[in-house]
Amino acid sequence: MREKKIVSIIGGNGFIGKYLVNNLTKRNFYVNIISRNPHTYKKIQVQPKLGQISLKSCDIKDRSKLLLATKGSEYVFNLTGLLIDKKKNSFNNVHVLGTENLVSVAKENKVKRIIHLSAIGAAKDTLSKYSLTKYLGESNIKQFQDYLIIRPSIVYGDEDNFINLFAKMSQFSPILPLVGGGQTKFQPIWVEDLVKIIMLLSEKSNFKNKIVEIGGNQLVTFEQIIKFILKEIGLKRYLLKIPFSQAKKIAFFLEKMPKSILTRDQVEMLKKNNIMSKKNSYKNFINYNPQDLYEMLARQLILYKKGGGHYL
Repeated sequence: MREKKIVSIIGGNGFIGKYLVNNLTKRNFYVNIISRNPHTYKKIQVQPKLGQISLKSCDIKDRSKLLLATKGSEYVFNLTGLLIDKKKNSFNNVHVLGTENLVSVAKENKVKRIIHLSAIGAAKDTLSKYSLTKYLGESNIKQFQDYLIIRPSIVYGDEDNFINLFAKMSQFSPILPLVGGGQTKFQPIWVEDLVKIIMLLSEKSNFKNKIVEIGGNQLVTFEQIIKFILKEIGLKRYLLKIPFSQAKKIAFFLEKMPKSILTRDQVEMLKKNNIMSKKNSYKNFINYNPQDLYEMLARQLILYKKGGGHYL
């Protein structure tokens, strides 16, 4: 292996990417942060060595730029993903065309391994466009000679768009909706635990061409998560249970807003539990005990409490 180990992270300036970058710099990797807006990257903990981090402006949909951006990389992490389908930045363009480009340039640049972030629920037989395109993206990644596909459940942490969304919403809304009655099950995983598990799997000898699902130790419903958020920040709100059929009608209008908080595709995704399967659980491959969900959420939600400081 070369003395200067270079890793490229597509989407490295995002929520998960920032933690992955810090983890890799601790291990003395030189990291290319590849993104449409790489200069929005903010360091969290690690002070890298001079030249250890390189910011590269590139869209995964642009093959020629991606070829140049990943040149010289031993490993490429792909963290790109969308939650809302738009014409200019669609699920198909990012999840499917993007992974086709990635595999093509990785072969040309003689990259050793691709570590690809997918999602629990990726499937061929689904009505969710998100889940289908995630599955098709996985199929593309499988065309590479050495890959690791990671499927996480809900990922939470200080900068997440899940726990923070509902904590903020509870500040001004007297009603919080529970799509499908709030009975969809999740296994939330703390972002730092997710990154540590990914690194342990990546460093495992003779471990390649696998699909691994990652979640926390606690299996909770959406309703239980919302109730815990409200309890921690000391608010009482009415929880409105909305059937999936009604939620889709509401989402039809909400998804047309500039900043949509719910789409019909997301309603479709909520019909299925977001939990690890026994077959693909990371616990089959490594020993790692994630942080307690409620303990970590309590720390995260301190800023939302009265007198707890500025809201995020």
